[in-house]
Amino acid sequence: MINSFKVCTQASLVVALFFVAEASADDAGSVLFSKGSVTAQRDAVVALAKGDGVLATDTISTGDASRAQLLMIDGAKIAVRPNSEIRIDEYVYAAASPTIVETSQDKSVISLVKGGLRTITGAIGEENRANYEVRTPVGTLGIRGTNFAILLCSGDCDWAPNVNPGEPIEDGLYIGVTAGVIVFRAPGGEIVVRAGEYAFIPMASRVPERLDAPPSVLIDDNDLRFDANGTPVRAGFDDKLGLRRNPASGAPDSQETDPKDSANPETPRQPVIGIDPDGTPIDITPGESPRATAGRTISYSTGPLGAIGTAFSGMQVNDPASLQLDGGNNLEGFIGPYPGRVASEPAAWNIGTSTNTDTGFDTMTVLRWGRWSGGVASGTLLSDGSDVSQDLGSQSLHWISSAAEAPPVMPITGTASYSLIGATSPTDNRGNTGVLGSATFLADFTNLAVSSTLVIDIGGVTWSASGNGDMGMEIGLPAHLFEGFYNAVVVGGATGGSGTFSGFFSEPGDTSDPAIPAGVGMTYSLQDPQSGTTVSGAAAFGNP
Repeated sequence: MINSFKVCTQASLVVALFFVAEASADDAGSVLFSKGSVTAQRDAVVALAKGDGVLATDTISTGDASRAQLLMIDGAKIAVRPNSEIRIDEYVYAAASPTIVETSQDKSVISLVKGGLRTITGAIGEENRANYEVRTPVGTLGIRGTNFAILLCSGDCDWAPNVNPGEPIEDGLYIGVTAGVIVFRAPGGEIVVRAGEYAFIPMASRVPERLDAPPSVLIDDNDLRFDANGTPVRAGFDDKLGLRRNPASGAPDSQETDPKDSANPETPRQPVIGIDPDGTPIDITPGESPRATAGRTISYSTGPLGAIGTAFSGMQVNDPASLQLDGGNNLEGFIGPYPGRVASEPAAWNIGTSTNTDTGFDTMTVLRWGRWSGGVASGTLLSDGSDVSQDLGSQSLHWISSAAEAPPVMPITGTASYSLIGATSPTDNRGNTGVLGSATFLADFTNLAVSSTLVIDIGGVTWSASGNGDMGMEIGLPAHLFEGFYNAVVVGGATGGSGTFSGFFSEPGDTSDPAIPAGVGMTYSLQDPQSGTTVSGAAAFGNP
């Protein structure tokens, strides 16, 4: 069972090669992933689903909260953002067509009509760079082998997920480069943009401008990135440091240069890298002390909880201002969902008179976990200030947190099996503390699905649970989050129990495949309706 969930990169390669071998003259690619409204304009509008072909001359559109990832015939990959439109003007690749024999005819010309995309170039971009173009209303982009993202704003970027409310968004083209180099030519001039650099071409003047920091409108938590081999990855450009990570060590490189353009006099600055309390590299060039600048993803569980007194597990991304940590970076305050009568709503939680116990830390994944026990944990609904404090005299609130860095970029294909590397001792609402005997976590990135099993001994009774869930992009959440239900819970040999689990994928960590997030933080809560007993806990997974 576990082996079937190991990463299937070789199988994916075979599928890709088969696709290339069978491509016809009209084929430009195929759909790797489709979410929401994704269509192609041909003689009529055609809905696109996973596995459908993409044709030369297609105009591909995505609607609200909709996304698509495309595999082109030369191995290029394109991730299309919501509310976007791209037109495939020309796509010719000799190796994929039975009617073309000369590679000099290879050509890739794509127009960004609206919205944004991220792409890693394929064989055409590597072998025939002069025949590769991305056209936009403000100019044309050429490459020297690259991984880049672009976003066109024309009075329609108020939907961007990470833009501060009320922040003005200037119309024009925003560019960010993860690897390699691009050259953008506009009527107002030309600009060369390297890995870790950003640029903006205003709609009005068409004069390219270099940006010192990544524009918030270009950052998209659900966006996907690809490495130089065309594989979706979580490494590469480090949004927090403005550096590339060394592919061998995972540590940030101190300087990024392009070997194909060493004559260019522009040289990035030499940053000074420190280490924050989690062991995460951080830029301290300005002379500041090492400190975490990013938030953390928090998952927690307890029960019974909420208006209907159910088993509960929930997760939420917290910015630094929402977190309270002790001297060991253990969680003492956070924002998390609270189960109301109709739907969950955010609440501010504080350890109150409870005590942090059973804490743990994994140096590889930088996951931390623990449980608040005894006393009362204070809780306040953010909507109206209602008091939802939780008495922890006979139960615990279990938590697990990510490292203080950006969430991983999620892969779009493959599967992985994670191993249990740490956990809190499960507790119930009758004052018992038990043992987590075993736990498994399986991720299917192709189908945006997860599954989990648990075996727990507590209060002289064995609980076993198995269930399934969805990754965030499938359910309208940030891509690295997941949630699910245990639909098979056996308590002391009797069926009929239920449960829930939630959590997040994280980095850093050690993995045999750089495309796979190295860590998983999960909390769970199980309920036996016959006895009224609820069991909760937290688990950390790694080594995919």
